[in-house]
Amino acid sequence: MTLFPVVMPVIEVEHKPCGKEKVDYLSRIAREALKLSAEKSGVTLGKLLKDERGAPCPVNGNYWAISHKPEYVVAVVSRDKVGIDIEEIKPRPESLFARVASDEEWEIKEKSRDIFFRYWTAKEAILKVIGIGISGLKTCRIISVPDENHIALDYNGQFFLVEQLRYKNHIVSILKGGNQIEWIILEDFKP
Repeated sequence: MTLFPVVMPVIEVEHKPCGKEKVDYLSRIAREALKLSAEKSGVTLGKLLKDERGAPCPVNGNYWAISHKPEYVVAVVSRDKVGIDIEEIKPRPESLFARVASDEEWEIKEKSRDIFFRYWTAKEAILKVIGIGISGLKTCRIISVPDENHIALDYNGQFFLVEQLRYKNHIVSILKGGNQIEWIILEDFKP
C-alpha cells in the first residue's frame, strides 16, 4: 500500500492567533492537508473525532494522523494505524537529550541536534500509534538507524519502522510499516 503524507505551509494571517485560537487555526490547516492525503488515497473521510485520550478515531475503517508547527502542518490517511510528527530543528537544552533517549540509544548515533530531532519525531510518531503521550518516550527505544531516512524502533517488543523527511529545517516522521511512502509537499497552498 502507498501512503501519501502531505506537508503544507501555514499561511500567515493578519491577526496572529495565540493560545487555543492558534491551535485551532493550525488544526484547521492540518485537516486541509488531511483532505488532500485522503483524496490521493482514494478515501472518503467523514467527521473526524478523537477518543477520550485525544487520539484520532478511525473513520470508515481508515486511520488518520496530523501534526503541526507554526510554519508547517503534516497529515496522512491510512488503512492501518498511523502516526506522524513534525518538528523544527532548533536549539534545545542538553538536558532534553537524556529525556528523549538513553545512553545506549545515543551510542547508535552520535549526539547532534539533527539526531535529537530524528529520535524525537520517530518516537512521537510511534507513541501516537500506540495511543500514549510523551510519557512513553523511554519505553519506545531506538533499535537502529539504517540510513538517513529511516529509524527502527521497539515498543514493548513490537517492531516499528519510521520513514523521515527533512524539509526546510524541519524533520517529519511517519510510521512506514510495510507501506511505500509518497511525500506530497505543497509549498504554495492557498486555502
